[in-house]
Amino acid sequence: MSDNPFIAATNTNNEIHQFIQYHQQIRHRSNRSRRGLYDGKDIRTGNNVSFSNKKTKRKFKPNVFIKRIYSEVMDEMIRFHVTASALKSIDKHGGLDKYVLKSKHVVVDEGEGGRLKRRIMQKLEVHARRNELGGPANVSLNDLLGPVVWKNVDGSVKDVAPTDGQVQTG
Repeated sequence: MSDNPFIAATNTNNEIHQFIQYHQQIRHRSNRSRRGLYDGKDIRTGNNVSFSNKKTKRKFKPNVFIKRIYSEVMDEMIRFHVTASALKSIDKHGGLDKYVLKSKHVVVDEGEGGRLKRRIMQKLEVHARRNELGGPANVSLNDLLGPVVWKNVDGSVKDVAPTDGQVQTG
């Protein structure tokens, strides 16, 4: 350490800041939400409140379906436990593959979504290697991760998000 008290205090402040920042990023996920694509939804608790204002505990469960969703990269239908919110997000991102690769709620090696994310990344690496070697490839990274277009209810373009993540209003 340094003899200068200001530098020593700065180092401890940086360590504290890093500690807080690291621990803020950790979020508990229930085993149920690890099971499928839940889009950040999880079981919540609350109260049923009667007319007499008597409160009884209850659980608010996410709206979960078992759906088969098409993956363009894998070229197959994949069965998922998926919430209604996740289905809307999949449509918004432009397909299952883009949602799985770009969503912050899908973590590699955690549940159904994480396993699919790992398989997609492995397949894209194989395609990238084939492109480097001059061999045939079915899907390029640019084709898959192109811009995301959000549309209004009437079908007109609302926003276009380029591949670098910045949103441009149209």
